[in-house]
Amino acid sequence: MVGKHLIANVNNISNYKCLEKVETIQPLMKEIIEKNNLNVVGELHHQFEPYGATLLYLLAESHLSIHTFPEEKYCAIDLYHCSNNVDFDNVLDIIYNFFNGDCIIIKHIIDR
Repeated sequence: MVGKHLIANVNNISNYKCLEKVETIQPLMKEIIEKNNLNVVGELHHQFEPYGATLLYLLAESHLSIHTFPEEKYCAIDLYHCSNNVDFDNVLDIIYNFFNGDCIIIKHIIDR
């Protein structure tokens, strides 16, 4: 096994307004990065008009990304990490708590 891949589809987000702008969803990504000791070596953000955002973090260990769809009350989060050092349950807890527990997370964790 080379690593683990988390795909999280977050649906029915009640506070979906936080999905509209890079600066309102960025705290979620920063918390995932900081609490899981991810090593960011580059990052890109794109703000869509009138709303929606994509954030991509290039990690020394692979990548973390989010694509937001506020009009659908939905976002897609992808984390691939080429080690077993990340607690994906912790990542899912961070996501769930960021949305105040008022969302549905459909997750897929794949051993690569």
